[in-house]
Amino acid sequence: MIEVQIKTPSPPNCQMSWIKKVIDSAIVKVENISAFDENLRSLIDVKAKEVEKAIKSLPPACTAILLSRDEAKVLVRNHSCDVAINILKAGCLITSADVRDEYVLWNLICDEDSFVKLVRRLEESGVDFEITYKGNINEKDRVTYREEEILRIALKEGYFDYPKKIKLEELAEMLSIAPSTLSEILRRGQKKVLEKYFGNY
Repeated sequence: MIEVQIKTPSPPNCQMSWIKKVIDSAIVKVENISAFDENLRSLIDVKAKEVEKAIKSLPPACTAILLSRDEAKVLVRNHSCDVAINILKAGCLITSADVRDEYVLWNLICDEDSFVKLVRRLEESGVDFEITYKGNINEKDRVTYREEEILRIALKEGYFDYPKKIKLEELAEMLSIAPSTLSEILRRGQKKVLEKYFGNY
């Protein structure tokens, strides 16, 4: 199993790219894509100033739920995107996609056979693409069990609240570890979570 990141120009017939154009200076992240024959269904996270006004101009195929003044989830039904369809038909999983102004970064999980099929399909379809990353799933970038356990407890106990409901020393005592060790585990875990969230920024 390998991780792959592919960069393609924004597909012209893709609703995801259209959302980015309609909502000026938005941060658009595709969280899920499912295929039904030649149609797609996508869940998209959209962050932008005054996003509530912007989502009113979306086409009828889009259903939006406002999460806050600056964020909405958009379900896009029955749309087409040649690149996404090629990725899925090759047997790859789309873990996320970052829609930028002129291009899309597709984050994928696949095996070597699916990767070869994907490259062939994209070339045969005339899609301009660049492989920006291909490699084994990297364990060092993953949140370890211990890091996740400590982050969850810290979150539950209010360590990340403002003001904090528990101090580092109190949390360290609860977990029976030294405060310096706890601080290092928290920083390492937070860094991995932030890198995963922001991707290649």
